[in-house]
Amino acid sequence: MKLVIKREPFEKALSAASAIVPVRHVRPILKYVLLTSNADGNIELQATDLEVGLRHKLVAESVKDPQSLCLPCAIMAGLLRECTEEVITLETDGAKGVLKVGRDRFDILGQESSDFPEIPELGEGASFTIPGRELASMIDRTLFSAAREQGRFAINGVYFLYKEKTLEMVATDGRRLAYCKKKLKSAGNLEEGVIVPVKMMVELRKLCEQVGEDGELNLAVRGRSILAKGGDITLSSLLVEGIFPKFQQVIPKDCDKEASVKRDALSGALRKAIYLTSDETRTVTLGFSAGTLQIESRSPDKGQASVTIEAEYGGEKLAISFNPQYIQDCLKVLNTDTIKIEMKDPSRPGVIREGADYLYVLMPVSPKD
Repeated sequence: MKLVIKREPFEKALSAASAIVPVRHVRPILKYVLLTSNADGNIELQATDLEVGLRHKLVAESVKDPQSLCLPCAIMAGLLRECTEEVITLETDGAKGVLKVGRDRFDILGQESSDFPEIPELGEGASFTIPGRELASMIDRTLFSAAREQGRFAINGVYFLYKEKTLEMVATDGRRLAYCKKKLKSAGNLEEGVIVPVKMMVELRKLCEQVGEDGELNLAVRGRSILAKGGDITLSSLLVEGIFPKFQQVIPKDCDKEASVKRDALSGALRKAIYLTSDETRTVTLGFSAGTLQIESRSPDKGQASVTIEAEYGGEKLAISFNPQYIQDCLKVLNTDTIKIEMKDPSRPGVIREGADYLYVLMPVSPKD
């Protein structure tokens, strides 16, 4: 095979593959990318870690004697990042790739393609279609709450449920929960909810950027896998096995106190108070009274802080403690200038809402912990 291709799109495809290719694995072939070409000038690059897979189609300048070959992803990506030439040439010599860039030549040892794992394709009948910008927003508003701990498999991902043209996404790590929903135009449904692993969600977010502001993604569940296609890129991933918690039961229904505060004012106050929290137990206490919110923190070896901001609050005095970073994480993804916090008592979860389509449940912590 002799392949002539523009360097920049090829390098970007290899960089995307590098995020999926495992650094260490018992199967050495997984450190390679599979490059397949055909006579009409189209090539496809594939990469997988056996859980998440990538198919990236590219158009070459020319292809002679098309075939398939596995080449080491890290070496190929690194070499092309160091080059500045517009066009490169890749030839095969048995299981070896010969990369020519300008006057430079690199002989790269490869592997036979027959050992490379099969990566599924989307095929016909995508379950639903969603604009990339809307999926990106939903990922941003939920993924940060997903667990990333070994042994907690069922919550090491984001829960998807799509019925009656409404997509719901939920993530929790046991200390907080983020929920959002979006009405879509696309028909189709998921027979039941599925749990998409964190790594796939990260790659999906990148794919949203790839398709651009007006692009769309097709998503489908096929057996134990979820697939997503946007433009010339197809992602696939095994689903997380297990039963996602009954999140509806976690959302408080009996909050009888509500406060409204300016998002930027709350964020600024938290940034100040965090400096005087304990490194072991990051905790701030939110004290609500008529017209004000007082944020207090203390640390045995640093001191204490009290920061006061305005708030719309007319209930009885209430002091409730939270992890300040968890509040900050939510504030970063909200779009409104004023946020509403719903509460019951110091031992019950608090709820931050934005309209009817987004909420964030936050478990309180004890200042003594």
